[in-house]
Amino acid sequence: MPANLPGLVVVPPLLESVDPTTVRLLLDDGTPVPASVTAGAHQTQVLVPDAPLVPGTPYRLEAKGVCNFGGPQETQATTFTAGPALSLPTTTGTLTAGTPQRMTFAVYGDSSCGNTQAEGDTTTLRFTPSPELVPFLPWVHWSVEVDGEAWSYAKHGGLTPTGENPDTHLYEYNRGLMFLYTVCGEPNPTMPPTRGLTPGRHQATLKGTLEHAHLTLPPVTVDFELTCAQALPEDPEEEPGEDPEGTSHHGCSQAGGGLSALALLATLRPWRRRATRRAAP
Repeated sequence: MPANLPGLVVVPPLLESVDPTTVRLLLDDGTPVPASVTAGAHQTQVLVPDAPLVPGTPYRLEAKGVCNFGGPQETQATTFTAGPALSLPTTTGTLTAGTPQRMTFAVYGDSSCGNTQAEGDTTTLRFTPSPELVPFLPWVHWSVEVDGEAWSYAKHGGLTPTGENPDTHLYEYNRGLMFLYTVCGEPNPTMPPTRGLTPGRHQATLKGTLEHAHLTLPPVTVDFELTCAQALPEDPEEEPGEDPEGTSHHGCSQAGGGLSALALLATLRPWRRRATRRAAP
């Protein structure tokens, strides 16, 4: 964890929030570290130390969550040791799009957890972060736009150093961050309104924001095409109905969930998600 990190981000699961009055940073002996707590993106709370952390010093971060349906949770905590200060990143990385594939996948409605099956052309975005960005990835939140329109977003830590998106929540757009699709064939009257992209050429843009850093990471783009020209294979490897990036059930976390640190003991998620559906290979 870089000692000059702009802020420690506490991320709750869906349908939960963080009680800002309970977020605090302590030394190993319990001495409070002077800091302020402010609201961050996507229902997070950000603890900003008054002075940079001291390299080699162990710290303890505490917070308490509030379940929208079950009241306050127990205080959770995690410990970490500050590393050397690093220059803040000025580059983002590169973005590519995989070869389009015809497949059957789940399409989710705008306001419910239900889904229906759709057939269409799909592609998966691949991200390679720049080396200077990698140490700060757990504190970056992401969004993807297609042709200038919002497609999806991921909370802090949503992309790993290998460019993968392990966070399988679909959020308000009910779409995976890096999975792009168009629905081919005749409209299904039972299909939810989230229909995806129109067939043709498009441009995807990935934007990253380092929380509380007061800098703008340059967006990265890639052109791709979904044509609906190819037919669905007779024996597809993908199982129909599987969502390539998965999804998770809405609901508050079970009691006893603990604070865990993503990647480099960084973005702190104090409450476990209840369950996730298995992602397709």
